[in-house]
Amino acid sequence: MVNFLSNLVMSFSGFVATIFLTRTLGQEQYGAYVVVLSVLSWVAIAGTLGLPQAVRKRVSESDDGNYVVSGALAQLGLYAVVAVFLWIARPYLNAFMGLDATWILILMLAVRLGLGFVRNVLDGQHLVHVTSVLSPIEWTSRSIVQVALVLSGFGIAGAFAGYIVGAIVGSIIGMYFVSIPDRLPSRHEFYRLKSYAQFSWLSSVKGRTFLSMDTIILAVFVSNSLIAVYEVAWNLASLFAIFGASISKTLFPEMSKISSDEGTVDEIAGLLQVSLAYSGLFIIPGLVGAALLGDIVLTIYGPDFDVGYYILLVLTFARLLYGYMGQFLSTINALNYPDLTFYINVIFIVVNLTLNVILTWQFGWYGAAAATMMSAGIGLILGYYFAKQVINVSIPFSEVGKQCLSAGIMATVVIIGRFNTADSLPVVVVLVGIGAAVYFASLLVLSEEFRTTVADNLPFQLPSIVSK
Repeated sequence: MVNFLSNLVMSFSGFVATIFLTRTLGQEQYGAYVVVLSVLSWVAIAGTLGLPQAVRKRVSESDDGNYVVSGALAQLGLYAVVAVFLWIARPYLNAFMGLDATWILILMLAVRLGLGFVRNVLDGQHLVHVTSVLSPIEWTSRSIVQVALVLSGFGIAGAFAGYIVGAIVGSIIGMYFVSIPDRLPSRHEFYRLKSYAQFSWLSSVKGRTFLSMDTIILAVFVSNSLIAVYEVAWNLASLFAIFGASISKTLFPEMSKISSDEGTVDEIAGLLQVSLAYSGLFIIPGLVGAALLGDIVLTIYGPDFDVGYYILLVLTFARLLYGYMGQFLSTINALNYPDLTFYINVIFIVVNLTLNVILTWQFGWYGAAAATMMSAGIGLILGYYFAKQVINVSIPFSEVGKQCLSAGIMATVVIIGRFNTADSLPVVVVLVGIGAAVYFASLLVLSEEFRTTVADNLPFQLPSIVSK
């Protein structure tokens, strides 16, 4: 819950900042900012090579090794190598990004890797709640600095500076909570990190492929203004997916610990079933809400952003599929089968890249969105298949069905409200609130498991009609 609420605050902060940046910088400059961030995301993969996942896994296990220091040394070495290559390739990078921004990219890479390393150490030390709080702190700091500098006339440079400041603030605060073992790392720690990272590095590529392969390909075929709209639609779709991501992030170290302590596989299977039951809790009604109100919601970013309505729907469905896929892959990794996720990731990346190039070339941004959705569907099928090889998978169809039914009830109320009111942002905000209330009220009535979960996590007693 702490992780989810923190991500909610972070998303709101980013939501407000994005509105400000799109309206102040304009679609073209904001699109250029998005392209630079996409390049940074891919470069960051080369600067980690699976190390963050390996650090999180090894630190989460019951082991006396010093994976904090060994991981930090390995991370510093990787960054140095990548930074040199970036500087050598700066003419080509600047040409692709459309900005003389390679030196900014190198600085942004440093703070991004530093913050990512701190987060993974904290996750491995079972301090997910602390890591969760870092996200809104980072994003809020970033947003405040970006808004202040852009208003002061720094333009896109102010947006980059805000990114750097936010990451530095998050890293400093996170380091305060990191526990460093009082022993020197040995060759054994480096070997164990390598043994996991050699498979897990592709997981980063897979994640980044899903998150920004389409943006990179779009940069070749469409204008920055369309990329800006596409990115806004993607951010809205991602907003609905934060609860499922919170579940996956929270349960991974618990599953990993059970696995390393030789706990029963049935315990992990039970946690997987819970994660699948709640992965779609917010994104299922989010998809329905986007279909009913998404065209008006997009105009918050500017009058021309409503052209991304259908893109929003496709990307939201893609995030739904990817969320379920993530639960399976997280479980497989926690059980220490990185070789299986490696195979899944190879197929996912090849399919995603191939579809993105072909469909974007033929159909523009609609093709990019379709490629993202189709690759997520294939990844979900593969994740389910391989998870069944190592654990007893029980799909909670009943709970997911109740979420869909509740979303249907919500849709009926929202449709009636929209047909009887004017299309305006204030009205949409009211309808969103009413829809959310109807959805959760319906789910409380329909799902005994959801009632129990809510009752167990509230500091007060629910009325008997709900808690029975």
